[in-house]
Amino acid sequence: MILNFNLCKNLFYNDLMKKQHFKWFALLLMLPLLLWAGYQIRVEHYPLNIQPSDQWEGFVSNLNADRESYFVNSDGVMLEAELFVPRNGRSAKPAVVFSPGSGDSLYQNYSPDMIETAVLDLSLQRDIAVLLVNKRGMGASEGNWYKNDFQGRADDLYTAVSTLHNHPMIDANQIGLIGHSQGGWIVQLAAAQHPDIAFFISLAGPITTYQTQGLDMYTHIYPCEGYTGAALENKVNDHYRLTRLGAALGHYIPFGMLGFDAGVYDYDPLWALQTVQSPGLLLFGEHDFLVTPSWNLERMDQIFYGNPPANLQTATISGVNHGFRIVEDSCAEPAETISPELLTTMNSWLDEQGF
Repeated sequence: MILNFNLCKNLFYNDLMKKQHFKWFALLLMLPLLLWAGYQIRVEHYPLNIQPSDQWEGFVSNLNADRESYFVNSDGVMLEAELFVPRNGRSAKPAVVFSPGSGDSLYQNYSPDMIETAVLDLSLQRDIAVLLVNKRGMGASEGNWYKNDFQGRADDLYTAVSTLHNHPMIDANQIGLIGHSQGGWIVQLAAAQHPDIAFFISLAGPITTYQTQGLDMYTHIYPCEGYTGAALENKVNDHYRLTRLGAALGHYIPFGMLGFDAGVYDYDPLWALQTVQSPGLLLFGEHDFLVTPSWNLERMDQIFYGNPPANLQTATISGVNHGFRIVEDSCAEPAETISPELLTTMNSWLDEQGF
């Protein structure tokens, strides 16, 4: 009887210890998930607090333009904006509104030299005013860009355009859009939905679907990390499946990038490109591994059966990356300056359009 009692006690103790070990093991497994969930909840409510670059204020203060700061009221969300109007020249000037790419970014601290050279310098020298607006949750803007899909971004962009319609120094019939990267999708969509947009320029903005753009990126970015052959194929497929899973989960756990991806994962610019009537210039970088020219120009041919409409023009800028900075190849470190070919191409096209 004593032996049976001791045996039962030992069995109970061993079982209890196993359960304790399992509990701690389960907690250890859950810890990364809890940390990840906490991070997602944080970014859901608190976008990154990115500061303007050290060079921004010095650069814009030396522009030959009058500077106006105000807020754009987009459906009750106040968005930080700055308008730069060239001094002298025409009494009523054309204008462009810039749409930035994905992620946390400020117009005051964007892709090196992109806004300064390819937007502000280029436009102001042509006597074209420039309106810059920070995305939701960035800078002094209210809201949260994680909760805003592409239609929401296009609505915000056109609301910013609308603030210029009654400006005494702006010609309301000559307001165009410039978008970079994901912002290229946005300017295509906004121009298609609002025929009063005078023109748009898409800088490394995809023509492919959101899903295909991700596959394009994974396919061309991982070779720069040394992946080749079957290892590359497995890496691309694993990342693609993970992104697809995240987008599916985002419908049920709408936090951070999960929620954002869920809202844009099925986006296709097909309707926008087939509908838009405004003149549009779609530019790509030869060595861009995020939005490759080959995949996107092939999609253009598919959409229009090899016969694109006269209002849409495409061009590939030689020897540049996603930010249109000069590189030797897709994996090389870029130069510090924007490609002169990009500026020449944009200027020539704007000349043709009468701007």
